[in-house]
Amino acid sequence: MTLDFSILGTVWPALLRGTTVTISLTSIVLLCATPGGIAVALLRSAPSPTVRTIVRAASWIFRGVPPLLLLFLAFFGLPVVGLTLPPMPSAVIAMTAYMSFYFGEVFHSGLQSVAHGQWQACKALGLSPARTLFRIILPQTIPAALPPYISHATEILKGTALAAAVAVPELTNAAKQVFVVTYRPFEILLAAGAIYAVLDAGLLILQLYGERWAARRRAAR
Repeated sequence: MTLDFSILGTVWPALLRGTTVTISLTSIVLLCATPGGIAVALLRSAPSPTVRTIVRAASWIFRGVPPLLLLFLAFFGLPVVGLTLPPMPSAVIAMTAYMSFYFGEVFHSGLQSVAHGQWQACKALGLSPARTLFRIILPQTIPAALPPYISHATEILKGTALAAAVAVPELTNAAKQVFVVTYRPFEILLAAGAIYAVLDAGLLILQLYGERWAARRRAAR
């Protein structure tokens, strides 16, 4: 069978819709997992040894479990306890839970790069913990955490393909639906792969700019 890429002129609206869902899912998970990661990082640095131990154990468990298993647990498992969710929210919950602990490790490393004495100095000046965190600590944490953060963001983008397993109409699912009808799997999957590559390239460019910005911030300190 010869290749026929002219089929893409017919099916591109379906691939475009799938791409839109992929971008939306990636963005929502980033928006949810980022504060989740900050919370995990702060709990990792909590004064209570019990809290630190529980969070470390949870991080070990969630980062050790395949994300597809978490996705199935959210979609097929939650109805057992009376909570039935559509495919998209199930994917958001599963991916957010998974990535929050990865981001937690990233932000925890960033927090460790800030001298502990700065917390004490801010406390002596009468600054509240929240103001200390957002005005003093996090601005110094971000340069160290930004490059690995963006690197993990690319993993979220590629991980959205797993959502096809629970019928989320993202790019991989859209490509599958199209080639089942057109009998042109190679051309369709190649086009989907090219779209993923373009999206990933955009995140990699952000990572490069982020690394340069972080290097300038570290040099200025």
